[in-house]
Amino acid sequence: MIAVRIAIELDPPGSAPGDDPFSMFSGWGDQLVWLAVLVPIAVLVFFVGSRRFRSQLGSASIVPKGRDRFVAGGGPRRDAAWRETVDRLEAKPATPIAQARSGPVRVEAEIVRASGNLGGPPGRECVWRNRAGAGSQTAVGADLLIVADASGRCGVEQLETARVIAPTERAGAHYESTSLYIGDRVEVIARFEPEVVGEHEDPSMLVYGTLGAHGPVDIRVVERPAPPEPEAEAAEDAEEAPAEPEPADPEPSDEP
Repeated sequence: MIAVRIAIELDPPGSAPGDDPFSMFSGWGDQLVWLAVLVPIAVLVFFVGSRRFRSQLGSASIVPKGRDRFVAGGGPRRDAAWRETVDRLEAKPATPIAQARSGPVRVEAEIVRASGNLGGPPGRECVWRNRAGAGSQTAVGADLLIVADASGRCGVEQLETARVIAPTERAGAHYESTSLYIGDRVEVIARFEPEVVGEHEDPSMLVYGTLGAHGPVDIRVVERPAPPEPEAEAAEDAEEAPAEPEPADPEPSDEP
């Protein structure tokens, strides 16, 4: 049917035999040449744009690029002096929190508390999250973390500008995130401000100062405990649940 309709349009009834069916294009001239050139170009542009769009949605675009990756709108790039400081501190053993002095230090400690959280199992709450490889403008999390090692505790501030290196987590077909959780053992490189807070008979329970109140903050997850298994959690809940009292034996009746 389509072929018949085209033939009728090109050779309508009443036309003289032998008429050129392409005579309608006789006045186009150079327009046909331009049309022949522009149509392939338009197809090529569409093909290239489609491939580029698909690549932007692929996994390569969401892989973290490292500590010093620049992201537009993600805060200032780490300058050369700070990168040298990070390299120098990473080449030395971590400083115990109780022995830290004023200035840049590197500590390895466990996240034990936070001023807020984003939810999660008790003891494994999420305290910071961002899209993998994205800038700090998209990060959400607590304002203050408390980290602890064998010697003591300290606070970690300015998480909204921190550079965080953590395992990626698949959150969708084209979306990966990085997070920090209570219980994570982390490396924190930042400027330490000493200030002993509180009193306690156990020195390891004291807070000895804060990291990151002034200057850059670099955080890297060193060790992440495995998430608790649902069966183990159910068993613990069953053990903690109070035992139901056994029904009392019915008293004997004197009636016959």
